[in-house]
Amino acid sequence: MKLKTTLYLSIISALWLNACGASSRDANLKASILPDVCQVQAGDQLALTLDGQIPANTQIQWSATMGEVVWAGQGLTATFLAPNNPGEAVISVLFVSGTPSPFTASRSCAVVEKNVTASPGNINFPSAASTIVISEVMGNQCGGLETRKFNQYVELYNFGDQPVDVGGWMLFDEGEKGTPDRLISWNSRSSLQLDPMLVTNSTVIPPRGFAVVLSPLYPEGNIENRMPYKFPPGVIILTAESSQTLGDDFFGIISDQDGYDTITLYIGSDTVIDRVLDTYGTPSIGGPYPVNIDDNHLDHTPLHLSECESAERIDPRQPDSETNWIALFGGSPGDGPYQ
Repeated sequence: MKLKTTLYLSIISALWLNACGASSRDANLKASILPDVCQVQAGDQLALTLDGQIPANTQIQWSATMGEVVWAGQGLTATFLAPNNPGEAVISVLFVSGTPSPFTASRSCAVVEKNVTASPGNINFPSAASTIVISEVMGNQCGGLETRKFNQYVELYNFGDQPVDVGGWMLFDEGEKGTPDRLISWNSRSSLQLDPMLVTNSTVIPPRGFAVVLSPLYPEGNIENRMPYKFPPGVIILTAESSQTLGDDFFGIISDQDGYDTITLYIGSDTVIDRVLDTYGTPSIGGPYPVNIDDNHLDHTPLHLSECESAERIDPRQPDSETNWIALFGGSPGDGPYQ
């Protein structure tokens, strides 16, 4: 059934002043809840991010009029657990910065029936999409500038009980318009052979299973630069549909620094985001256009990694936050401490 109602979004913010007046810092404390297009299927989950200037010592409390919001750490990112019945949820955040002048921000979020065709993009969202997370990012690859492009990868993990097809989903690090990577099976792009124990002809991630997104140049790497990686048997191997590197430039997902790019996993097209599924690095997602994604600079993610270090997610069921990532020397593509 197609969604025929129009989604009206609003940001409601209020600043309560005490009798003595608020400090200038409190007067400038303003934030909004992203994504701007807030829509989720009943029973699914939606990643939320705060956009704005928020002092480091601010206490953050999320709530929702239906469903539930969970977060970790300071609460700069959160996950909305949609209720099983359609409706309109109002998601709110209370900021308390240590003075008698709290500030609130709210956003209306449409909870639609499962398996409806949502706009924009007319994409039929998988019912188990929310169980796929970015579990590891090789953000500072081994080797010199000419070899790092071989060593890059992004790992996905399915913590759910049902298989999920991620074919056609998009990965984007911050960059130029039209540079997101569309995920396809390894065999759909490359005739180069990998370990026969790996799954190279599928984009379906089984329950408690891993997929690793590699550059199509991966087999050209050499062991002197910690290549090839040792993958456990049964790992799904994916690659980018058209680009030679993961990400938008010569250096791939590390940009021109040591792993400072954020990563966003979404459903949509090269130019339009229909639904954000997960993130690494707590990016600011300023609307439905991937070109507007940028690091919000509100915390210490993406991690500042040393050479040959990846960022590994600690708990796949917890949202992208500074306290939910650790640096891992050498990486562990296709493997993780999850149950």
